[in-house]
Amino acid sequence: MIPLAKTAWKWLGGLPGEAWILIGGVAALVGFLVWNHFDNAAAIEQHDHARAAAGAAGREKSAEENVADAFENQRLRDQRDAAIAQAAATEAAKPPESRAMTAPQALALNCAIAREDYTAAELAKMSEYQEHCR
Repeated sequence: MIPLAKTAWKWLGGLPGEAWILIGGVAALVGFLVWNHFDNAAAIEQHDHARAAAGAAGREKSAEENVADAFENQRLRDQRDAAIAQAAATEAAKPPESRAMTAPQALALNCAIAREDYTAAELAKMSEYQEHCR
């Protein structure tokens, strides 16, 4: 092995200066390309971490809003279901001849939808709401 290395060293030592400049330039270019590859990978990873950190606050706020919306939606569903159940019980307590032609559940649902869609001032002006939903 050592004789092979000595022969290679003699052969390389016999190269002219221009060949050494070319070998040095190629080595420098390869070194730059390797360094650039790892530097780009690090920059991309750093950018991804920064982007994820920037979006964390927005994701957390969005999650909190989703929880608040879920509670509000459940409260509204419970309120609607209670109104429907109350209307059904009230209607069942009436004698058959004085019961409404519209199902009490449908009437209570329509009243609940009206309360969600209109303000109290608008509801006060609606005669049908005053007649059926009070």
